[in-house]
Amino acid sequence: MQSSAGFNLVPTQPSNTDIVKIFDTQLGQKLLFHKPFDLPIEVERTHKSLINQIEPWVKLGLITKEKTRFLAEKIMYGELREVSVGGFKYRYNQDSPLVGEKGIFYGRPSVQEVFSVSQVNDIAGEFFCEVYLSWHVNDVPDWVAKVDIKQRENRLLRRALESHKRPFEKRLQLILISDEWQLWQGREGQKSPQSLF
Repeated sequence: MQSSAGFNLVPTQPSNTDIVKIFDTQLGQKLLFHKPFDLPIEVERTHKSLINQIEPWVKLGLITKEKTRFLAEKIMYGELREVSVGGFKYRYNQDSPLVGEKGIFYGRPSVQEVFSVSQVNDIAGEFFCEVYLSWHVNDVPDWVAKVDIKQRENRLLRRALESHKRPFEKRLQLILISDEWQLWQGREGQKSPQSLF
């Protein structure tokens, strides 16, 4: 008589090496991009504070600037009128190797430490586990240190620079498919892709 115990074997948890490999393959290849401004944008010459914020990015070659004239609504003689104003048009510099459709490249995610791996759970015949880990940003380009990382919109850049000492923490759900652990991407029709943030 055959024992039924053999049919209910729960697979072993992924090792730290497995987890790093899964992270590197499925999340580490996702380069990190930053969009400090919603571009393209036309700015009047008189908007000095915004121009001063964008100017360092222009000097780094990450944003382009061109002189322009455009219509803007102004109150003149007590009425709202459209008038021609001088200013600048800013765009992300698509000729820069650091600029892509998602913004400006600022690094790559990498596992720093695996804190814990939950027990493997059998849910409706599928095996899951949760991994709790920390990660930091590698390959941070030089330009990051040359912009004002104290500005609120540059918070991620500041965190990237600090991440080796103050790493990000993340919980990830893994699923066993064909005897290999991988990042769980949700069910058909109700996708919930896991991201770093």
